[in-house]
Amino acid sequence: MKIGKILIGIGVLFLLIGVASAADFVDIFKAPSSLEQAGTNSYVDRQGHNILISEYDDDAVTTWLQNDTDPVYLVEKYNDTLYIGTDDENDCYLHEIVEKDGKQYLISSWTPKGADETKVIQKNLEEFNKLNNLVPLNVDSVT
Repeated sequence: MKIGKILIGIGVLFLLIGVASAADFVDIFKAPSSLEQAGTNSYVDRQGHNILISEYDDDAVTTWLQNDTDPVYLVEKYNDTLYIGTDDENDCYLHEIVEKDGKQYLISSWTPKGADETKVIQKNLEEFNKLNNLVPLNVDSVT
């Protein structure tokens, strides 16, 4: 019985340590005033424009920077610092890689409203970079 309680206590301890060490990117980055915090790693406005922050790692590359067929997601390098993507639900994405405090992040500005809203999500991305003193990295140097 004591061993069971000890194991449960250790399990709870590991869970609490994991939660405490999870990154709250909204504490690291500032967002444009038009966007409100929507969790630990994203901002959104009332028109469906979003900024999503991820650590730049293999998971981010697989999820956001590679084409997929299920669900359909197409992405390509747009210029030296920007990827553009779309999916089968008409969502439109702009992705860039930045560095802050020695860590690399994937910043995604996106909307479910389609390509007609690209100028808005690009403006949000530019304002996000300005607020956080970020310069997008050359995608060829990090991928």
